[in-house]
Amino acid sequence: MSKKHGFTLIELLVVITILAILAGAALPFVQNYVLESRISKAKSDLDEIARALMVYETREGTYNSSNISQIVGRYLNNSPVDPWGVQYFVATESGIVYSSGPDRIPNNYDDISTGYQPPLALVNVKWVDANNTGAVDTQNRPDYLMLQFSRRISSESLALKTPATAYTYFKCTSSDTVENMFDWANFKLDNSGALITLPLANGVTNVFTAGSDTFCVSDGSGLRDLASTTANPGGNMCISSQSVVIMSSK
Repeated sequence: MSKKHGFTLIELLVVITILAILAGAALPFVQNYVLESRISKAKSDLDEIARALMVYETREGTYNSSNISQIVGRYLNNSPVDPWGVQYFVATESGIVYSSGPDRIPNNYDDISTGYQPPLALVNVKWVDANNTGAVDTQNRPDYLMLQFSRRISSESLALKTPATAYTYFKCTSSDTVENMFDWANFKLDNSGALITLPLANGVTNVFTAGSDTFCVSDGSGLRDLASTTANPGGNMCISSQSVVIMSSK
């Protein structure tokens, strides 16, 4: 008669110990995989929401809600929550939509975000012959430049630039004396928040040539979008050294 032998207690303990070691070694990999999967899901959701916000702003104007409720139904099929069970947030002044991330705390180090508005950049520069002389001058009435930006500039940002130092944030290829080319005390930001009117200084003549000379923001930290406020000095800095040809408005 044969005898059946089972595992001894020591053998079972050895097996259990080995399994525990293997499980412990594999756990970080599993946790990293789960985290990466959740981050990928959040990024996918954010891309979809950003596209919906872009369409909304194209059709209906500036989006002003801190959540995505206004685009659900018309521009977004459903109202997703992030992989950690928290709603997605919209930072309208920064032009981004974001998840509060694994810690579920918004505006923290682990936030995951994507932009739905373009970066702040100078995109168009036009010379306006305000006195109809056909030349760049200030005869009877000063000519001026119209600086068009890709998005709104913070009025607080401009207010911090006194007329004596505002010129340090711009550069024109035709001259190293930008300080003296324009009437910095009277530059204006229009109601759209994205257009600066910059008049020539009194007596200035032919300091640039439309169609060939260029203008740019020489210091990106000098101009910021509406994310830059007294309470929030951060924000989207203007792309610097992106030269734009000065064109005639006619």
